[in-house]
Amino acid sequence: MSVKKILVPVDLTQASDKVAACAAAIAKKANLELSLLHISRDNSNTNAIEQLKSMAEKLVSDWSVKCDYFVKEGNLFNEITNVAYDHSYSMMVIGSHGSKGIREKLLGSDILKLVKNIPIPVLTIQETGYNYPSAGFQKIVFPASAHTIFDKIIEATVLFAKLFGSEVYVYTVEKPGSPWSDMLKSNIEKAINAFELNSINYTRVNEQQGSYSPGYAKQILQYANKVKADMISVISIPTSEHYYIADSDKERLLTNELLIPVLCVSDKKQV
Repeated sequence: MSVKKILVPVDLTQASDKVAACAAAIAKKANLELSLLHISRDNSNTNAIEQLKSMAEKLVSDWSVKCDYFVKEGNLFNEITNVAYDHSYSMMVIGSHGSKGIREKLLGSDILKLVKNIPIPVLTIQETGYNYPSAGFQKIVFPASAHTIFDKIIEATVLFAKLFGSEVYVYTVEKPGSPWSDMLKSNIEKAINAFELNSINYTRVNEQQGSYSPGYAKQILQYANKVKADMISVISIPTSEHYYIADSDKERLLTNELLIPVLCVSDKKQV
């Protein structure tokens, strides 16, 4: 992964300060710069620029990172996506408002719609109630899946694990009567090889299906809560065999009540 800048879309509410602070902590660890982006729907750019300037100055002062800022006008989804395709950015950190909130905010289905179209890794954070842990992302739950783009989530997780000295939990759920595909087996092996090659501590975890819900989000979250995880890594698009349930399952992860940040990758590429 080419490390350049972290793109941080902000809505200029007080809650977005927490998202920006988390992004700054990552930038400091990775020796990256920040770019604050605000999407405006009206002509109040002057006020927005002043607020962005103030936010950037605080981040520079608090975290000793470089930070620029800019405003775009237009549709929130389109503008954030367009900016993310700029090769200046290697990662995005964005806040959502969980499963509740006013329509103008990024809700569960909205944030999933967005991250599906972003070509770089996206760390999603629920703004309300979340506080960046002082020790960083020490524990990452890494659910294995049969995605053809599984290499992308391995690469993104390796980056965070190396930065923060994280322990990664390579997690699977075994469903009675449903043997694992060759793709899933191969992806598990790829992940373990990558973690060993990069000297990342990992724990292999396989659980029997503990509920009859169609997806695995509930059980993943239960395990993440059990180990006090600081992050969950997922792919934002569905696999072909779970296409009919994947979106609701991923929304449940993104809007989890435990307020665990979720690292997402999609099948889109910067060109």
